[in-house]
Amino acid sequence: MIFCILEIVALNWLVNTHSIHSSRMSSVGIKYANSWTDMVGQVHTYRSVQDQNKALNQENSRLRTELQRLKKYVPMKHRSSVTKSLDTNIWTSIPAEIVRTSTHMHNNLLVANRGLNDGVIEGSGMLDNGHLAGKVIEVTDRESLIFPIIHDNIEWSVRIGDEGSVGRLVWDGENLKTAKVVDIAKSSLVLPGDEVFTTGFQGVFPADILVGEVNKVAVTEADDFKTVIVKLGVDYSSIRFVEFLTDKRISKSDSLINSSL
Repeated sequence: MIFCILEIVALNWLVNTHSIHSSRMSSVGIKYANSWTDMVGQVHTYRSVQDQNKALNQENSRLRTELQRLKKYVPMKHRSSVTKSLDTNIWTSIPAEIVRTSTHMHNNLLVANRGLNDGVIEGSGMLDNGHLAGKVIEVTDRESLIFPIIHDNIEWSVRIGDEGSVGRLVWDGENLKTAKVVDIAKSSLVLPGDEVFTTGFQGVFPADILVGEVNKVAVTEADDFKTVIVKLGVDYSSIRFVEFLTDKRISKSDSLINSSL
């Protein structure tokens, strides 16, 4: 201890009496002080970027919802040059955030922070960045339970291309990024890169909601049908900000039924 005290005294005397040593010690101190300041600044910047990223994603979700409402007045054109629009007299769009997910099981589930109080009902469809993402199966006042595409016990009615064949979209229980369309006639022309859309037959979504694109086509000689592997437009490993589409006619009919009971 005496040695350490004397060493500190000697260093202090050396720095105070010799300008060269003083300048070197000052530069070392400034270097480490700057390093510490940079590290603290990077931590604050990272937290700030996280907050800004969340705010931007929430704003994007709100703007996509507003876009759905405006499509009533501004027609939406698809590649087939058929002018179509989302009728906002029938469909309402509600932004939400996914608060819980499971992606490691065969029967995966999602939970969102919107419920009955926000206009979400059982049977509402869920979109992620304009792509089909899931269906609400249970709802409380403030939360919704969703079956995503990556669920073994649910099927989706889809169409290959703007005016192509209709089939059933099912998940194979393995890859989170792909699903398969079955019951496509072998004679149908399906090519990699073709877009896959909803048909609107199930009532969960309007027609022409994008699902993904064809990744591969599998054909066997013993079968009259081909299997189409689809690359999904939703990344379930990072899904967070979504929109719910609700058919106003369903909620109105439910209210009529409840009032008559």
